[in-house]
Amino acid sequence: MKKTITAIVASSLFLIIAALAILGVTYGWFVYSTTLPGGSVSVGDLRYSLEGAFVTEPIIVPGQELLDSDIEITNASPITSQLRVKITYTRVTIVGEVPTPEADYVYLGDTDDHLSVNFTSTFTLGDGDLIPDEHDDDYWYYGDYDTVINADSGVLGIIDSIYYDGQKTSADYETQTIEVNVLIEVKQAGNVIWSELATYDFSTGDPIS
Repeated sequence: MKKTITAIVASSLFLIIAALAILGVTYGWFVYSTTLPGGSVSVGDLRYSLEGAFVTEPIIVPGQELLDSDIEITNASPITSQLRVKITYTRVTIVGEVPTPEADYVYLGDTDDHLSVNFTSTFTLGDGDLIPDEHDDDYWYYGDYDTVINADSGVLGIIDSIYYDGQKTSADYETQTIEVNVLIEVKQAGNVIWSELATYDFSTGDPIS
């Protein structure tokens, strides 16, 4: 279930908000795979344990770290696998002098991104010219598109930092509803079908008094 709070991104308000210690976002975690005893998640023959969460305070500001704990998985799969991540978020721009939120804006790590993401491990953005799927350039691949994860490889770091860049955001974000989603997909090495492992998801808005 998503909750909403008012996203305040005016840089001039940052110190005031920080001083009041009312920073943050709410989150919900939805896993669309099979949960096994002990908290593990199964996707066919693949087995993983999931870690990570967003912060839960009521208001977010530019430069504030949105992760309360790192997003990572523990691979206990008996077979080789591959992994990729897709990150989408709300980006607010001015259209005809009106602040306009762009929902599900795909994070590609370029100059147009208002979000900043730090991957714990090496991830490579897919190349739509090399991969026969027009949507694959929206995904970040663990290692690269051809990297194979060994069976029972243990902990794999995914992301250790997510925040809105104060150099690129503005007061246009004020009163807007902000969403960020981290989708993790996996597949057996050599298989052509990707399956959803988990989605880390949250929205921001007014706190309930």
